[in-house]
Amino acid sequence: MDHYDNGAERRVVVTGMGIVTPVGEIVSEFLDSLMAGRSGITRWKHYSDRIASKIGGDMSEFEISSHLERVGKNYPAHLKGSAKAILRATPLAQNLAVAAALQAYIDAGLPDPSLPPERFGHILGGTNFTSNYILQNVNTFNEEPDYIEPLYGVMALDTDVLARVCDLLTLKGPSWTVGNACGSANIALITGTDLIRSHRADAVVVTASAVLDRLILHSWAMLGALSTESFNDEPQRASRPFDRRREGFVPSEGSGAVVLETLRSARARGARIHAEILGGASASDATWQIRPSQEGQLRVMRAALEDARINPEQVDYVNAHATSTPLGDPVEVSAIKAVLGEHAYDIPVNATKSMTGHPLSAAALVELIAVILQMENQFVHPTINLEEPDEGLDLDFVPNQAREYKTRIAMSNSFGFGGLNSSLIIQHANG
Repeated sequence: MDHYDNGAERRVVVTGMGIVTPVGEIVSEFLDSLMAGRSGITRWKHYSDRIASKIGGDMSEFEISSHLERVGKNYPAHLKGSAKAILRATPLAQNLAVAAALQAYIDAGLPDPSLPPERFGHILGGTNFTSNYILQNVNTFNEEPDYIEPLYGVMALDTDVLARVCDLLTLKGPSWTVGNACGSANIALITGTDLIRSHRADAVVVTASAVLDRLILHSWAMLGALSTESFNDEPQRASRPFDRRREGFVPSEGSGAVVLETLRSARARGARIHAEILGGASASDATWQIRPSQEGQLRVMRAALEDARINPEQVDYVNAHATSTPLGDPVEVSAIKAVLGEHAYDIPVNATKSMTGHPLSAAALVELIAVILQMENQFVHPTINLEEPDEGLDLDFVPNQAREYKTRIAMSNSFGFGGLNSSLIIQHANG
């Protein structure tokens, strides 16, 4: 079925995937963790006890050279060498984004002369990627200004993350960053899809990265948004969407990347097609506050279904935003019920964040890859730590144990602070 007037020429498919998370630094490791229900949450490795946030998905010790030595044995030598050179002495965000983008690029069978660099774009989801690096340099500046990093004025910018990926992969098409709080990666995916649909690009690398700093962690803890009380000594139990004992979200670091291109291009060059992006939507609750709105969430889910030309009954599975907050989880469940009706009770609705924590601006890309891996391997991963579902949270959340399941069409939700909502519709590669 052709979903758009231009048929295969403008249908958008995923041909490459890459990921760096606390539960796997490559896609195969990530898949193993999803199947096993493995948590990546630990105590923070390098923050003092003065910080109210004690636990999270910590990637602070990630280092590109050791990563490439471990997983890059089959990577082209020139790309490995370029990655090490491009990332020399760069902040963590650049390292995470480039590592994921390089995986996706190679997975897609690139470079390929049929995809010229001038028609190959890059959209980076997120903002404030280098806040920890900025904080470190501010501290140095306050003590001795002449000892700050000489390239600080370049590397502190979000666009430096974008440019490092473009440099490594020779992406000369439309390239920019998009920020939408925790929905940033979904907005990047929708933007990349629209670039291809509108003939402004033939292929797009979509990346997103998340790195945390002690200032924002302490602030979120003071707001009561994080899990800070009951599970500091058992961090793997802290992220528990839909469970009665959930306290707040568990922040996490990481990155994800995919290659998007036209169905026609993928078929012509014999690329493996992982999945198709049928459509997506974004919307605002018209507020700066962080309280979620059922009306806004159901509105964006309905808009995504309309963009994809899909009826609610055709959705086989929902990857929920499900951050493990007392307020957010029931609002999303109510919105899903309102959009899908009784059909919501017939399908699985699981939470990747139960294992990864909440990788913030990278969350939607991490979760898209989780959706596609479940489609390809015919299973649904568990929502771990779901010991006692809270009152009214009565959908099939796949508690604690993966199971076999075939998904044809999935919905993936991401909702950001300030009522910035987004939803994506994904179809199995075989339709």
